[in-house]
Amino acid sequence: MRKHLFSTFTGIGLLLALLIIYIMGTTAMADMKINQQAEKDDMLLSIAEARRSTRQYTDEPIASEIINKILTVAMLAPSSYGQNPVEFVVVTDKAKLAKLAACKRIGAPSVRQSAASVVVMVDTSKGELWAEDGSVAATYLLLAAEHYGIGACWNQIRLRDGRKKSASREICELLGVPSRYEVVCVVALGYPKEKLPPHKKESLDKGRLHFDFY
Repeated sequence: MRKHLFSTFTGIGLLLALLIIYIMGTTAMADMKINQQAEKDDMLLSIAEARRSTRQYTDEPIASEIINKILTVAMLAPSSYGQNPVEFVVVTDKAKLAKLAACKRIGAPSVRQSAASVVVMVDTSKGELWAEDGSVAATYLLLAAEHYGIGACWNQIRLRDGRKKSASREICELLGVPSRYEVVCVVALGYPKEKLPPHKKESLDKGRLHFDFY
């Protein structure tokens, strides 16, 4: 009888121990998922806070794998009616970077100094919202560059004068781009000489936010 009771209590104790282990494990897994989700939630915010326009770069070249990763993100940007009219030309040759910078009458020093510059252009035959599509893709490119530790600077080309024609037309002629394309901007890329302090969400003017009405 005592032996039977002992076996019963032992079995119950074992079951309780297993139940406690299961509950602890389940709780730990839930906490881990919450922590992982929190990290994901904060990741994009951290990138947006850290991203600053960088205009001065070191002489270190950017590996082609990094450039390809940045461009892959940019190509995933949404476009009007899913037309995907945005295309990119990557320029790394120093002599051509100097010519590219000179296509803008007021100049583009960050392009001239960059390790690589990305011409963001749009096929205007694919829709009237080409400026918006190019701007969205360029924004993705800027955030991707920050994620991979690359400094970047947007150089406005649309509606800017060149030496003799519009800056967009002069860039298209320099790079052999068909006339139906327009250049929105040129994004200069390079490893920053100096890392600027990040923006802080606490400094944002919440008065700029409006819900349901102004």
